[in-house]
Amino acid sequence: MVKNKINSKVTIIIPTSLGGQKPIDCINSIQKFNYPDQKIKIVLVDNHTSDKTYQKIKQKFPKIGVIRNTKNQGFVKAVNQAIRKSPADYFFVTNDDIIFTKDSLQTLIDYAQSHPNTGIVGGTQLDFQGHLLAGGRNFNPFTGRQVTIKAGRPVSCDQVDGCAMLIRGETIEKIGLFDEAFFPAYGEDLDFCLRAKKAGWQIIYHPRAIFYHHFAHTTSKLPLSDVYYFGFKNRLRVIIKHANILEITYFFIFHYLLTMPIRILIRKEPILGPEIKALNWNLKNLKKTLQARRKLYSRN
Repeated sequence: MVKNKINSKVTIIIPTSLGGQKPIDCINSIQKFNYPDQKIKIVLVDNHTSDKTYQKIKQKFPKIGVIRNTKNQGFVKAVNQAIRKSPADYFFVTNDDIIFTKDSLQTLIDYAQSHPNTGIVGGTQLDFQGHLLAGGRNFNPFTGRQVTIKAGRPVSCDQVDGCAMLIRGETIEKIGLFDEAFFPAYGEDLDFCLRAKKAGWQIIYHPRAIFYHHFAHTTSKLPLSDVYYFGFKNRLRVIIKHANILEITYFFIFHYLLTMPIRILIRKEPILGPEIKALNWNLKNLKKTLQARRKLYSRN
């Protein structure tokens, strides 16, 4: 157990698939943290960027660790790669399009160290006009939806966003790595937080740890059909993996008999194809999802 912040080593994990200037800006903000430099290790995972971002990063920041993938492995696998290769007391998982305030990391670590039952803690996500994008979230398994929490002090919640999530190393030792079936991303942070809660850890939203996010920077480059598909696929996997029978039944009625017809027939959203594809993926992988569910509940 981490007892003294002086001894706390932090690995900061930055997957990138688009490259460009944003990972550089993110690292520049990290280097302004009021946390001891010698206790921080930054690992950039280059998911086959077209501009060979890893080369630029190594030239500009020679002390930073770089993992180079020869194809885009997705956000989740990239995070797991970095965790395996860079053990630490804490892991700070982030997106490459985040700009941090200088005291954000220290705020999260201070809270985690003074609350040893806290496994995961996250902060306030703002856009660059200062509008709230996300804080903590609570999850409704009946509908599959999440509600953002607004609070003036640290509060317990079901999930904090994976775009800036501090994880205690002991938590990973107990529950394992991120579930790579949530490819390429979407829902992996919710699944990870729910697993941690089931294992007895608290998930905390700390409003005073503030960071700024170029929201949807990566997803805006994807076809809309892919955004729908990955979102539907992974949300359904979360439901099957974590909800009870009553919740699963209600979700299927709510989603497929109410929400989908409204979105398709009234709002004219092009979701039918992605929904069918997502349902088909989950049917094909149902055995593996149920195995993960049994493993999850057998641990607790």
